[in-house]
Amino acid sequence: MDFSIIKLVIRINLMNKIILIFLLAMISGCENKREALGADNEIRVICSKLDREIINAYLSSIFIDTLFTPEPEPYYNLKFSEPETFSQLKSQSQVIVGSINRDNNSGHQLVKRLLPDDQFESTIHGDPVILGKDVYAKKQLFMIINANSIDHLNNNIGKKRGQLRKIFNDQFVDRQKRFLFGDDRNIKLEDSLRSEYGWIIKIPWGWDRIKNLPDSNFVWLGREMPFQWIGIGWANGNVLSSEISVGDYLWGWPKDNYKSIQINPHKFKLDKVRHGNTFAWRAQGVWETINLKESKGGPFRSYLFYDSVNDLTYHLNFLIHHPGDDKSIYMRQMDMIIKTFKTS
Repeated sequence: MDFSIIKLVIRINLMNKIILIFLLAMISGCENKREALGADNEIRVICSKLDREIINAYLSSIFIDTLFTPEPEPYYNLKFSEPETFSQLKSQSQVIVGSINRDNNSGHQLVKRLLPDDQFESTIHGDPVILGKDVYAKKQLFMIINANSIDHLNNNIGKKRGQLRKIFNDQFVDRQKRFLFGDDRNIKLEDSLRSEYGWIIKIPWGWDRIKNLPDSNFVWLGREMPFQWIGIGWANGNVLSSEISVGDYLWGWPKDNYKSIQINPHKFKLDKVRHGNTFAWRAQGVWETINLKESKGGPFRSYLFYDSVNDLTYHLNFLIHHPGDDKSIYMRQMDMIIKTFKTS
């Protein structure tokens, strides 16, 4: 296979060093590529058994995002396959082909076939990671690891980790937003909420209002299969004067609004993140039902921020109950929904 560099798109200046990540495109003539296949939280890793442990350790140190449900659940599932399966897997949405320099290694031979001589030499002696888009399919990320040793592979990993995670997260968002925010959104409910409360949020198909409580300063949205909630609340003034005040407000909020659930202290985390042109407090952890006879629970996340124009503090909350099954992809979808929220 022949690859050509089509665009140098990322130039990161970290610690006065430039990290270059190239986007590649396979020369495919007039062939029309189909859209990439596979789940958006799966990464297909193709390498030999000899390199699997090393490459797994490397990738696991990059894709470290974990959801506590309360059991830990990774944002990405690494699925390993032998080089012989490349033809069957090359059109998946996220593909990584990896090799550590061994001439008798089937993964090494695959990388050598995929890269032209100049790129093979530049990776084996320079940056061992090449990242491509739309190489074998549309909406695809395709990454090649071609390292001459473990030390070569792990060199400067700390500087690359954040950028690689961002690229894969942007890929997730780009693929998911077409599914979430297509033409079949619940426009009627969006317009109703905008008319009633003056704020905007995009609501995908399948979501509806669970309860309408006038003058409650609380909007409760939900979806089944699996069981998901989004809660939007607001209070007069700025209640975010300190971390303690944020914690006090947050801790009582589920009981006051959902009535039947509360926050469990297990893996509770509170930090500050960017929110538009300002910042928000982000809380995440595990929720549980108050009535232990109907014990339920799962992960939640909240964003709290102050709107100085309207002198209101907003609380955007979402959670899921989906025992025994994957929850991270739904949590990431709800995070995307919440981030469409805008005040007037």
